Amino acid sequence: MSATAYDWVLFDLDETLFDFPAHAALLALLEQIGLTPSEPLLQEYKETNHRLWEQFNAGAIDSYTLQSRRFIGIGEQVARCPLELNKLFLEQIVALSRPLDGVLETLTRLRRHVGMGIITNGFSAPQRGRLARHALESWFSPLVISDEVGVAKPRAAIFEHALKALPVRDPARVLMVGDNPQTDIGGAAAAGLATCWFDPHFSEAECHPTHRIHHFSQLETIVLG
Repeated sequence: MSATAYDWVLFDLDETLFDFPAHAALLALLEQIGLTPSEPLLQEYKETNHRLWEQFNAGAIDSYTLQSRRFIGIGEQVARCPLELNKLFLEQIVALSRPLDGVLETLTRLRRHVGMGIITNGFSAPQRGRLARHALESWFSPLVISDEVGVAKPRAAIFEHALKALPVRDPARVLMVGDNPQTDIGGAAAAGLATCWFDPHFSEAECHPTHRIHHFSQLETIVLG
């Protein structure tokens, strides 16, 4: 019998392991291309980006369409290709993003005792880029990114994809850790995994995880006892 509470821990990436500094990256991009970040400009981008993400999550558009359209307005102002601007924006995400408080220390201890993997929604470039920048990519297997497998959380298929890559027969021996009650906790629970809701802001959202933590370091006690 395993000495740990779980054999494998799967992590969400955005706002669980790393921050996702979208606003700071957008400001950095505008400075890079010589545009003043006026409120109308920022609002137009945010509305366009939000609308495209809604369409993407509903399956109405693919990731290429989202990335090629969200910077059309900004691109027109500086005569730059929207896809080029999207690439520069994602590079800023990678450059500015940092592991959240307690993450590196906790992962360093956990990896000596349990397997660790990632299931994340998002685009391949910033997800892999941030892990590589901090020399963490080799710490996780499997590394499942929705952009690469063609299915996103909370759909069962992405969790099943990860489970097939694990040497674990019982999904209840696999713990999913994430900050989103619907995509991380709800999706993983429906697939039979144990769940840990990372809730640093003491949210009042309805959520029924196996465990709940408010600081990442609390995960060590749950997994290792």
